[in-house]
Amino acid sequence: FAQEATYDPDVSSIDIIDGNSKKRSRIIISICLAVLVLGVTFFINVFIGGAEITVYPKFKDTAIQASFTAYKTPQSGQLSFELLSLDETGERQIAATGQEHVSERATGKILIYNTKLSTVQRLIKNTRFETPDGLIFKIKESVEVPGVTKDAKGGVVSGVITAEVFADGAGEQYNIKPSRFTVPGLKGSEQFDVIYAESTSDFSNGYEGDKYIMDQAELEKVKQELQLELRNNLLKKLSTSLPSGFTAYDQAVTLTFESLPATSYGDQLATIKEKAVLRIPIFKEKEFAKYLAKNTITGYEDEDVLLTDPKSLIFSFAVSTTTISDISSFQEIHFRLNGNTQIVWQFDAEKLKSDLMGLPKTALQNILSGYGAISKAEAIVRPFWSQSFPKKTESMIIHTVLLDS
Repeated sequence: FAQEATYDPDVSSIDIIDGNSKKRSRIIISICLAVLVLGVTFFINVFIGGAEITVYPKFKDTAIQASFTAYKTPQSGQLSFELLSLDETGERQIAATGQEHVSERATGKILIYNTKLSTVQRLIKNTRFETPDGLIFKIKESVEVPGVTKDAKGGVVSGVITAEVFADGAGEQYNIKPSRFTVPGLKGSEQFDVIYAESTSDFSNGYEGDKYIMDQAELEKVKQELQLELRNNLLKKLSTSLPSGFTAYDQAVTLTFESLPATSYGDQLATIKEKAVLRIPIFKEKEFAKYLAKNTITGYEDEDVLLTDPKSLIFSFAVSTTTISDISSFQEIHFRLNGNTQIVWQFDAEKLKSDLMGLPKTALQNILSGYGAISKAEAIVRPFWSQSFPKKTESMIIHTVLLDS
């Protein structure tokens, strides 16, 4: 019997796809896009007006191994420093064995100024200093306040000396913020108006009341753990706190700790509190670089310079214990720098663009003669047939490159 052909209407038709053809199409499209991008880039670089100027500034590789002094109030030619301060407070719980009544006096440091008298002014031990609120503090030892001097321009420079003081009474009210002080014992004399004092950091340790008794070994262990945590937190905070335009050295960090009065925490626990203060001298980048150049480079003529990497130098205080000292009252710091650094002369990029604007390409070398900070420069002007720099500074780009040493 002949077999009759059948047709199933539910079966879909089968499309045969050439995989190689589809792959070739994707490759062709990718090549076309790449050619288009290259073409646009070529068009922009060749036909649209602009200029790229490569500047090679003057620089000097310098080895530094020397001691320096920086001043909070510098005279002409001296290096200045500012003080960056950060603080943080933390607490821990510890078992208490009892309480006792204590009476403690606040302590701190003041700067005593002589603003007019040319002779040394001696103040004896326990001389009183008074805040605007009437709180009295006394100096621990006798001091001699220097007479005034004159700077290079003939201006009057006050005599100043640091002194440690203690509160006339006990209590937390004497833990004052930075303040100004008069000398009540000089009232009615010429010295009263020209001798005064200032504090630059908080006074501390003043307390009147009950204090918890704790095992000293356990207390020291917990305090050390808390201080280490506070130290690490402050170092992290320092990395984001340095003002723009300043440089600082990690080795210049100083840390001081203050134990705050303990408070109750339940029936048998006390909360101990520690305050950590990080202080670090910071330097203005431009002034710092100029000062180092002046003291290390023969023939340097006070031009604007910067260090390519200030951290390539190792900083150390002249006195190692400075790192655990309260340097808030220091009027000068003594330190040493060791290492190799690169000092680079600076130029005004915007002024250079303005000076070149609209001039022939051949004028570049002539313009550079007015820029002592630049060793040489090269320029590419677009479109390639143009013989002049663009008439707009926005159409010029300056790249700064250091030549190999």
